[in-house]
Amino acid sequence: MTQSAKHDLYTISALILLANLFKRSPIYNIFYLLAMIVLSRRLWKDFPRFLAISVLVGFLAEIIGTRMCTPFGCYYYENLKPQVFGVALFVPFAWAIFGFISYLTARRFFVHKMSRIVFASLLMVVLDLSIDPIMTSWRAWVWETITAINWFGIPWTNYLGWFIVSLTFFYLYERLSKGEVGEELLKLGPPVYLLEMFTFMIYAPAGVKTPTTIAFLVSVAVLLPLYLWRWMK
Repeated sequence: MTQSAKHDLYTISALILLANLFKRSPIYNIFYLLAMIVLSRRLWKDFPRFLAISVLVGFLAEIIGTRMCTPFGCYYYENLKPQVFGVALFVPFAWAIFGFISYLTARRFFVHKMSRIVFASLLMVVLDLSIDPIMTSWRAWVWETITAINWFGIPWTNYLGWFIVSLTFFYLYERLSKGEVGEELLKLGPPVYLLEMFTFMIYAPAGVKTPTTIAFLVSVAVLLPLYLWRWMK
């Protein structure tokens, strides 16, 4: 790795750490945006394509979801603003942030395209085991769908929807791109993923400490064996 790429990696790491320190502030998004700009220069030159696909697919899914109750279930945005077509502006970019983290993590462990696409989509679902309980506790959005099987009040259909939407934009990116990502950047994926899960747990309101703690433990239980498997190879 060149000296410039190494400097970029340190900068990206610092920006993501700062983002997590300010997770409850809009500054979180700004730090991630800056990290994305830096990584797209050398370590992941095709990242703008990933960003465009994930934001577009995420935004369309949210528009369809709030109007047709598909694929997540019926819900509406309340306290999370500003909104465009009934969708909070933050949300499509959030799809990109969490998609980027999950994709890097999956690519770190899986070489085969379909394996990493599916695994990255599953990692997105695990992330939402924390995200949705936190955001609904703030009434950022409100669920109208009620299912017998649910995750602390979140309908199971939401998690199926997360998997489908994630699978869609990961697949499109792999189809439309060479997917060349620097090896050192891939190594950053799993620690950042666990950092996100940890800070969700730490910053979660008291009423949703249980689901966020369980979600963090699930993420550790999923990634730790993969670390050991890779180390033993």
